[in-house]
Order: sequence, then C-alpha cells, then structure tokens
Amino acid sequence: MSEMRLEPPTSAPSPPPPMPREPEASDGSLAAGVGLAWLVMIVGEVLVTTLILTTNSLGAVLGGFLLPPLAIVVWGVVLLNGNKPRTGKGMLLGLLSIIAVAFLLVAACFGLISSYH
Repeated sequence: MSEMRLEPPTSAPSPPPPMPREPEASDGSLAAGVGLAWLVMIVGEVLVTTLILTTNSLGAVLGGFLLPPLAIVVWGVVLLNGNKPRTGKGMLLGLLSIIAVAFLLVAACFGLISSYH
C-alpha cells in the first residue's frame, strides 16, 4: 500500500481579495425625473391658481400658467448639464407626457362636445 504525503504548497500565496470599489456616482433616474416633472406641474399650477384667485390680477393669469412648465424646462436643463443627466432627461420626458395627456384630454372633450349636434 502506498502512503500519501501531504506536503506544503511550493507556490506563492494567493493575493488578497480586491478591495471593494467605491460606489459610482449615480446619473439619476428617468422615473424620478418624470415624477418630479409631474409634481412640479401639479403643485405649481395649484399655487398659481391660488395666486390668481387671491389677487384678481390679469398679469398673474397671463404669465402664471407658463411658470411651472418653464420651471420644468430650466430644472431639466440644469440637471442635464450637472451630475444627474438621466433625471434631467426624465424631467423633459415628463413635460412631454404632460403635454400629451393634456392634448388627449382636449381631444376627448371635443369628441364629446361634437357628438351632440
């Protein structure tokens, strides 16, 4: 019967495991951008409507409703050029989705109105 001998390894010891990487900076999220756009639009329009009802000002009526979409565009461009480009793209896509929903609602209303001759 042959004997088995256990000999120590002759090769160099294995290198230690690599250190964990630092977390990469996030580019943001498209979904977060779309959600922010809807939030800014809804809250902004509520605030503008409150301002119009309390001041009875024609200037507030004419310029007020354009402020939330303008804020979305400005905030989206700032995020695109900053450190969250995906969130900026999401905000601009969110603005497009708001415009699409408004267009569909207007089309549906015209369809309802025109069916009653």
